[in-house]
Amino acid sequence: MAGLGNNVGTSFDLRSRPNGTLTVGSQNLEIWYFAEGGMGPGIGFMGDRYLPSAHIEPIEGQVITLNFDNMSPMEHTIHLHGLDVDQANDGVPSTSFAVPPMGSTTYTFTAPHAGTYHYHCHVDTVLHYAKGMYGAVIVRPPSGSTSEAWTGGPTFDEEVVWHLSTLDTSWHSLDASSAQTARFHPDVFLINGKKGAAAKQDTYTKVVVGVGQTAYVRILNTSYNWARVSLDGMPFQVVASDGRPLQTPVKVRSFELGPGERYDILVQPTSTGTSLARIDYLDDFGQVLGSVATRIVV
Repeated sequence: MAGLGNNVGTSFDLRSRPNGTLTVGSQNLEIWYFAEGGMGPGIGFMGDRYLPSAHIEPIEGQVITLNFDNMSPMEHTIHLHGLDVDQANDGVPSTSFAVPPMGSTTYTFTAPHAGTYHYHCHVDTVLHYAKGMYGAVIVRPPSGSTSEAWTGGPTFDEEVVWHLSTLDTSWHSLDASSAQTARFHPDVFLINGKKGAAAKQDTYTKVVVGVGQTAYVRILNTSYNWARVSLDGMPFQVVASDGRPLQTPVKVRSFELGPGERYDILVQPTSTGTSLARIDYLDDFGQVLGSVATRIVV
């Protein structure tokens, strides 16, 4: 899959940007985001959008350097969610530090077990996260393989990342949390920054795999809502959770994941055809607030 397996290494450059745009209907929403190195405006790892932000693919067991340039007029950090780094490199301002406007720093950590993680800004988190300041961290096995989940783990022919996200469009004109951000009322429901027909056709989102092959889908819930994942009745295996393999894979036809959670699934179709992978975003009572779908093409 384009966009994965092409950013593997031990040193990465990220910069924050304040001026991305996401068009939703007639609205142009302001997106804050992280881009890969260089000094241009940059966009996320999917090559044509600001949401989600750039991703990194460190190698398990290696000492990783993450060079961060804050190109924004406000403070930002990088918090490595789920990677169990030391306090100085954790990106929580109250226990480490925040990077001032036009400032720079280098985070250093040892990449943990191969798996799916993510990073985000931890300054005024409730708003910065909602406005798009997050990206994927895919820790590769010590071999650096981009077709094996972890050493001795499943191998795959297709690899896709699904960033699940919901937006409250009333928040996107804000520069800081306020009484308005005490309640989140989502009115846009996305997968990899796409909705509607665009999500079904998106090259970076749809799963294209043959009979007898395996697709590995890394699902990151970067929304503030619980989400239910189903594949048009097709069974699939949940093989890892929050960067660690399950002791025994679980075969299901749907499952739910909460905000910040990551799950890896195996899709192994047995017949040709096109199915819809559906994400239902849920309220606190399990009722569907909104949905988005993409395609599984066999």
